[in-house]
Amino acid sequence: MSSERSVLIVDDEFGLAEMLREMLREYGYDVTLAINGRLALDILRERRVDLLITDLMMPVMDGSELAAAIRASEALRDMPIILMTSLPSVPTRTGLYDAVLRKPFTPQLLLSTMRDCVARRPDSTSDRGSNSEGNEAESG
Repeated sequence: MSSERSVLIVDDEFGLAEMLREMLREYGYDVTLAINGRLALDILRERRVDLLITDLMMPVMDGSELAAAIRASEALRDMPIILMTSLPSVPTRTGLYDAVLRKPFTPQLLLSTMRDCVARRPDSTSDRGSNSEGNEAESG
């Protein structure tokens, strides 16, 4: 079994998505990008990923609609979902997101939040060491 974890980043801001992809690749993650929720669902029909990171405001299908579709799917409902947003408050339904990251966030906060979310996944074997930093991330 490969130790490389797969991540799907969903964001219509291509520059930010590319930056996150390059950073996560340096940490050994296999990263796929989608520019909206509809494309993300198409990708998820083709392959399983360990974690989804989504922006909230996007065209076609936003982050909340994407998360609701994933939670409604028998095959995908346990997938950890991290919402990233610059909005000061996010209307959330209980259980829709595993964590919310407020932009801007540090790479260390993103990585520790990712590890925490994957470790809580029912079929996950716990990652080595969890480095929790501050309280910028909120559990959903």
